[in-house]
Amino acid sequence: MASNIQINADLTTFELNGTIINDFAVGDYLTLTSVNPLTSRTNSVSGGVSINKRTDGGVADLVFRVQKYSDSDIFMNTVINQESPTILNGSMVENFVKDGTASKESHTLEGGSITTKPVITKNNLDGSDLMEYSVQFRDAVRNV
Repeated sequence: MASNIQINADLTTFELNGTIINDFAVGDYLTLTSVNPLTSRTNSVSGGVSINKRTDGGVADLVFRVQKYSDSDIFMNTVINQESPTILNGSMVENFVKDGTASKESHTLEGGSITTKPVITKNNLDGSDLMEYSVQFRDAVRNV
């Protein structure tokens, strides 16, 4: 079963291959969805169980929207138009406060590629055109 993590774009620094992606609509979210279970199991007739960590357990889809024609949109469009698929690595760092102390949560994103062509969407706040991108990463690790 897939699990979603919603990351507030207003509080996040998002980077792909050294480029900061920051042309989000106000109040929008990035969505990180785990694709596969972390473990697999084999049950025995006698009540035993064998549990293994899956090699594809860290695979995750990231969906985000940026303003059409922005620097972030131009960067992503350039990635799509390469002759060979571009491998994307990056990170997302979200600021939060716990017990009055500022902290950061981050996600390390490795081995990604754009999985589908972008979709044009409309923002319900100001009606601006947004480009929605989907990237699947080989591994997405959360750090707190």
